[in-house]
Amino acid sequence: KEKCLLFGLLSSAYVKEEIESIENPFDLALMEKATPKIKESLSKFKAISEIHFDPFRLRNGTLMECGKNKKILIIRGAAEVILANCSRFGEKNHAQIKEEIEKTGKDGKRVLAVAFKEIDKSEITEEDEKDLEFMGYFSFVDPLKKTAKEVVCLSGKLGLKIKILTGDSKEVAGYVAKEVGLIEDMDDVILGEDLLSFPQEKFEQACEKFSVFARVSPQTKFKIIQALQKKFEVGFLGEGINDAPALKIANVAIAVKEGADISREVSDIILLKKDLRTIVNGVKEGRGIFSNINKYIKCTLASNFGNFYSIAAISLFIPFLPMLPIQILLVNLLSDFPLIAVTTDSVDVKELRNPKLFQLSGVIVLIISLALVSTVFDFIFFGIFHKLTPALLQSLWFIESILTEILLIFSVRTSKFFLKSKRPSFPLTALSVLTILVTVSLPFTKVGREFFHFASPSLPQLFIVFSLLVSYLIVSEAVKLLYFRHRKNKTVKV
Repeated sequence: KEKCLLFGLLSSAYVKEEIESIENPFDLALMEKATPKIKESLSKFKAISEIHFDPFRLRNGTLMECGKNKKILIIRGAAEVILANCSRFGEKNHAQIKEEIEKTGKDGKRVLAVAFKEIDKSEITEEDEKDLEFMGYFSFVDPLKKTAKEVVCLSGKLGLKIKILTGDSKEVAGYVAKEVGLIEDMDDVILGEDLLSFPQEKFEQACEKFSVFARVSPQTKFKIIQALQKKFEVGFLGEGINDAPALKIANVAIAVKEGADISREVSDIILLKKDLRTIVNGVKEGRGIFSNINKYIKCTLASNFGNFYSIAAISLFIPFLPMLPIQILLVNLLSDFPLIAVTTDSVDVKELRNPKLFQLSGVIVLIISLALVSTVFDFIFFGIFHKLTPALLQSLWFIESILTEILLIFSVRTSKFFLKSKRPSFPLTALSVLTILVTVSLPFTKVGREFFHFASPSLPQLFIVFSLLVSYLIVSEAVKLLYFRHRKNKTVKV
């Protein structure tokens, strides 16, 4: 056991670099387990030749000199690769050791094997890495984050597909994926070499079908992302030097701040927290923001189009302005207060399930329809109150204009019936209530009468306005629900 640990450290970075500069977690773990005697023995060996670790070879080799005439070649790497290059196994045979290692991997432990042979050379090549004697193996535990399963569950609700591309063994990758709920069976893991043996069409199908890819090289990661990009927008999270090609081609490249310099350099996003929840919550938050922006656009365009039609048409039939310039500015100011709070509004779960693409052509029919509803009710309003004095008519239309826009906000914020949707945010509700109170009370104040030229309406007149508002809300809701029902049926047919 001590000799295995010694040889494991001799083939590590500790024989070439200062201890403080080592970042390899395997080397750090081995050094922590080393006894003072083993650490002292390291100084008796001298590295004279080396073959660096390669993601294709999955091993590295170091030629050590001990004494004047004794040279030992130590090979360390993936267990299956080391076993394949060994001809001597000590007390156990190849099959027994392989079975032990597979069992260890199924427990979620990563395995690093060590083999050696004495050699009389000063330079080594890959040809020398054969006919080895198996020394032993180390198992490493990398505990899963408690939040990993939660992230996978939330990703599914958001319509995100998580895939694991790893250089680890099939057993380790399968254990991790099963623990977090990504797969149900070990057969749902595919090896990189098996994937590369497929023709192009089957390769692309396998990339879409499988969620876990084990023993994949940097080039294989690159090809997998290329294949997935034919149907999906692909985000890739990597931290090592070997992840750079995959990060470079991904639609969204993500690296952690502790990652290799080149990985951070080619990334679009650098995570300051090493937590997948940051990514998934970012997607959720982004979709919420996008949905709220759409609410603002639909509400603003529908109300502005409606007011434009109304003012343009009604100005032709009355001998005075339907609303004074200063009153129009006040309408814009007050109606914008609730719209500011739209950014904080809650979003229906349906809006978060899939990414949305904003196209004005997709909602222009709804916007124009709601604008026409607003215009029709403005005509009804003027049909009822056209005999009033200019100041009184302007005051009532001021109230009606702002309150219809507030009702429109609560209507277009959801594709459902507004009372069945998710509860609006407190800021949106509070600012809406405040705006309503200011709007209704302003014509009764001295400031409203003297500065904005309002006149105080009577209670019967206010009752008629509020009746029109209720009718407007009912008709707007009906138009909206018919629009979304027609759009849904059209989508199903397509």
